[in-house]
Amino acid sequence: MLRFLIAGGPRVGKTTLSQCLAGGLGIQPRKTDELIGTYDFAEAHPHVAAWFDVPGPWVIEGVTVPRALRHWLATHADGVPCDQVFWSDFQKAERTPAQQNMAKGCRTVWMQVEDELRRRGVNVQRF
Repeated sequence: MLRFLIAGGPRVGKTTLSQCLAGGLGIQPRKTDELIGTYDFAEAHPHVAAWFDVPGPWVIEGVTVPRALRHWLATHADGVPCDQVFWSDFQKAERTPAQQNMAKGCRTVWMQVEDELRRRGVNVQRF
């Protein structure tokens, strides 16, 4: 099964990487930004976490991914939410102050889930 998550703050290249990975699989990437306007940022993560239970192949990307991972891990005592997570904290373009704050929050949540993902056997790669 090929199930990829791409996470990181704004402006790190998540969309570009997701398009490359998904294109290689012949599928469309799923973007957490799809939920903007439907759910408040603080309410979106349980909906994204539910995407992880869908059989692959899939590629999911977005700033909501770390929060969704935290939610999924808290509600699943064992198992893995995906096969591989790509994480980046390296901004490739200028960020607004709001994007800087979002990146900081993303990083904080990522630090809460990374070790547990590795412990469960998820392949974690930085990009």
